[in-house]
Amino acid sequence: MDFTYKDGAFSLVDQEGNGWRNLQFELNGVLSSQLNELFNTLSDQGGTVLLSGSGYQEEINFTLDKKSNSLVLSRSIINTSEQALELQSIRDGILASDAELCYTRPIKVIDYYRVRYFHSSNIKTEKYPRFRVEHPYLKCIPYEPVHINSDEANHFPVFAVEFDREHSVVLVQGDLNQVKFERSWNLGLEGESDSKFIKTYEGLQKYTLSDAFSLAAGERVEVSRVFYQLKYDTHPQYAFDDYVATLNQHHNFQGKNSKMLREGVFCTWNYGTFGNITEDLILNRAKAMAENMPNCTHFLIDDGYQALRNTYNNPNAGIDSFYPVPVEGYDKEKFPNGMKVVADGIRDLGLKPCIWLSPKVYLSSPLAKEKPEWLQKDKDGSVRILGESSFLDLSHPEARDFYLKVLDALFVQWGFEGVKYDFMTQWFLKEDSRFGHKSGIEWRDFAFSEIRKRIGDDGFFMTCIAFSAGNPFPGLNADSYRCGFDIHDGTWSEQVRACSGTMAQTMIKGKDTFLLNMDSLGFGDNPENEQFFRLNWCYITQGILEFGGKLEEHSPEQFAIFNKILENADRGNKVNVLDDKAFTGEPLPEILQVRYEDDGPMKQAGVKQHISFFNWSNETKLISVSLEKADLNGSETFSDFWSDQDMQVNGNFLSVELTPHSSKLIQVK
Repeated sequence: MDFTYKDGAFSLVDQEGNGWRNLQFELNGVLSSQLNELFNTLSDQGGTVLLSGSGYQEEINFTLDKKSNSLVLSRSIINTSEQALELQSIRDGILASDAELCYTRPIKVIDYYRVRYFHSSNIKTEKYPRFRVEHPYLKCIPYEPVHINSDEANHFPVFAVEFDREHSVVLVQGDLNQVKFERSWNLGLEGESDSKFIKTYEGLQKYTLSDAFSLAAGERVEVSRVFYQLKYDTHPQYAFDDYVATLNQHHNFQGKNSKMLREGVFCTWNYGTFGNITEDLILNRAKAMAENMPNCTHFLIDDGYQALRNTYNNPNAGIDSFYPVPVEGYDKEKFPNGMKVVADGIRDLGLKPCIWLSPKVYLSSPLAKEKPEWLQKDKDGSVRILGESSFLDLSHPEARDFYLKVLDALFVQWGFEGVKYDFMTQWFLKEDSRFGHKSGIEWRDFAFSEIRKRIGDDGFFMTCIAFSAGNPFPGLNADSYRCGFDIHDGTWSEQVRACSGTMAQTMIKGKDTFLLNMDSLGFGDNPENEQFFRLNWCYITQGILEFGGKLEEHSPEQFAIFNKILENADRGNKVNVLDDKAFTGEPLPEILQVRYEDDGPMKQAGVKQHISFFNWSNETKLISVSLEKADLNGSETFSDFWSDQDMQVNGNFLSVELTPHSSKLIQVK
């Protein structure tokens, strides 16, 4: 691996010449090649270069890891003038005619279909009011540049480019820091560069929910910290593993310490209850859980307890329910003894009480009418951020104080120890929204950290809508993130919808970031094959184990099913997608696999792997995977997870015949 730097541009190429060449940096329209060099400590191992512009300096640190063929690049801006410096445009990448992504094997124009990229936005996009599942995950790079990692889906902030179907050379680039700025990319075959085929390849640093970032005199700020890696013969599902490992060298995420790695949580919403909750229902259901599900330790009260729900001509209620006195923000008819009594009652059963919260402010609410100055506005001054609702502008001192008092009511005065934080994504990511000062990223971290302060290191914190595509940085405070639609009653159409657009997240090792949430496991009034399809999907995808349903009506057999899942909880492991069609077609994989780590409870119990097969179609199918692809040699013992019945392997393939909407979960020892 050869690293070089000259005249404001850096190159990272291998001995054959594959990699990046002459990538530059830009600030406010000025390229790094136009700056003066003050000092340079660079070697073939990396180092630091300091550049000087008009009233500012740029410090760029390069850290090269030749063993992994990777580079970490940190870029900081220092304001050396006596005036504020406005950072309006911050870019890097192919910014000059001599810059290029290099691939030494010849590619003809007719073969440009082989030049592909993958990023979580390829299977999911969200920009209110639009939401759509996309495909395929592996896409041809378009001629007209596409802007990726730029919508409201909380994308996994890394992408890769490859040049052939064998994945022989893969160029990975990922964001390693999200303190003030959010990184996105422009990528396309056409552009102003003289590059052979990819002429647009640039990273952009956005100070979100703001027109520009102002740097005070004498102040410095890190504007980007980026991971580059050149990989060989690497399937897309493994291409980001080293990026995740590097993330963990820079940050301490909640996933590795979450209680949800080994325990479970019950939520009141799905499988027939929804917002129809009362004090008696909650305590009776919690009692049923405590008596029948010993490893399900957290009980979460979802939407339905709020004071102003189904009032002022609105069926919903967010944080406006807590106005003007936060501690009284509950429905006194449904919860006559108060929420503290309910939380204490759940705790007396040996469970951790958790509660739902949404920061939305409905414009018909008393809060919105009496305190319009507290509301977040868009760039044109409108408070209609999401239809007929807005959020608190946390830059306003009184609004921020009210927000903190609500958190105190929930977690101090009422005594809840966990939260499902719903409908909050656009608060921090909707492009045309504005806070009075600071970026959406900074206010997200403030809002989340204040929750974590109150629930403590052992508290449970799950984010929800908008459904996240795996952005790890909220995981500095949160345990888990919802990655798909609500399951509701668990019908087949709801299952397909809930699972669509989640494949990219399943391939992220949750214990190294934070844990995904596929919504509740449960039964509903559905055929048995579809019930087990849901159970198997939620188990194999390695997210938190969330349960739902009317537990007080469950049979011993249903509790036995829930308990078998809980007794085999070893969550947050990497999931392997052993179905190549899921990468190039509709991203509903037919074969998922978990290979357990040596220090985890499954491996210590003698379980080497779990493999699950899924038939999404309306016809019977034979689904197979080779033993070699599954990292097996045929000497292992195979059994059905649910029945413990042994299975035979014939030849070099593990094959399962499945009727429509059916699945099979196999245990490998």
